[in-house]
Amino acid sequence: MNELIERLYDELYSPKVNPEELINNAALPNYISVNFESNQTGLIVTTKCILDNNLEAEYKYQFDKDKRLLTLIGNVNGENDVIYDRNEEIALKYKEIKKHLELGVQAV
Repeated sequence: MNELIERLYDELYSPKVNPEELINNAALPNYISVNFESNQTGLIVTTKCILDNNLEAEYKYQFDKDKRLLTLIGNVNGENDVIYDRNEEIALKYKEIKKHLELGVQAV
C-alpha cells in the first residue's frame, strides 16, 4: 500500500521533466528545434527532431505555472499520440488504491 501511495504522490507533485532540461536537446545532432512559449496554463515547449527511422517528430510538453509536466503529446508522421497525461495518471493511481482498499475490506 505504501508503494501505491508513493506512486500517487509522485504523480501529484513530481515534475517528471523540467522545461530547463529540454533546452539541452537542441544541442543533440538529431534535433531541429526547441521552442518555448507561455500560455494561460504555464509553458509549452515544442521540440522537433529526426527519429532513427528518418521520420520527423514533434513533441509538445505542457507545463503548469509550477513547471510540472501536465501533458506530453507526440506527433510522428502526422499521427498524434498522448505519451503522458498527468490527470489520467492520477486517476489511474486513485483507482489502484481504491481497488487495493476494496480487496482489503473483502479479505476481512
